[in-house]
Amino acid sequence: MKIFDKDVSGVIFDLDGTLLDSSWVWLKVDADFLAENGIAVTDDYTEAVHQMHFNEAALYTKTRYNLSQSVEQIKDRWIEMVAHEYAHNIKLKEGAYKFICKLVGAGVKVAFATTLFKKVAIPCLVNNNLTKEFLGIECPLTTADEVERGKGFPDIYLLAASKIGVLPGDCMVFEDIPLAMQGAQKGGFEFCGVYDESSNGKSNFADMCRYFIKSFNELL
Repeated sequence: MKIFDKDVSGVIFDLDGTLLDSSWVWLKVDADFLAENGIAVTDDYTEAVHQMHFNEAALYTKTRYNLSQSVEQIKDRWIEMVAHEYAHNIKLKEGAYKFICKLVGAGVKVAFATTLFKKVAIPCLVNNNLTKEFLGIECPLTTADEVERGKGFPDIYLLAASKIGVLPGDCMVFEDIPLAMQGAQKGGFEFCGVYDESSNGKSNFADMCRYFIKSFNELL
């Protein structure tokens, strides 16, 4: 299938801020978690952690604010705070489901690659019908805990591509953060940036990308 001017046989989607209208949740978690520890959230903190691997973000938070909680305790609290929202309230961005169905109908293999943990991501995929039951094919999920390095490196995309049996050069990655573009391109993937107000709305991300969309409706 041709996307823009590129023939692809596999597509890898990020979840937060790309397929999911979910960035508001993490902004809320940032503020609520730090407030629990008597700290006011700042813009530079939010920008920093939103481009990090989950483990990196927890370690950064602990170190920056000298918190008494362990990294594991911080991660557990974050997961607890967001789990309910992902399972019940977070929805796909406009046009995203139709575009995925279009890909599947054209025989394109689809995978998801996210910094979320499985216990958060899987209920969200189920709630939004992104399962074999509805799509007709298995779209494997690759999560942060399966790789050592964050999205500035190609690890998570290489693993996701291997799960669908597609070479990086035949895959297009859809992501909403500039750091992810670096990681995908290092792995030999084609890249499409996706607009999200919280993650790239105030940057020149669109100018950095060869391909960029503001809505999945553009691809329908």
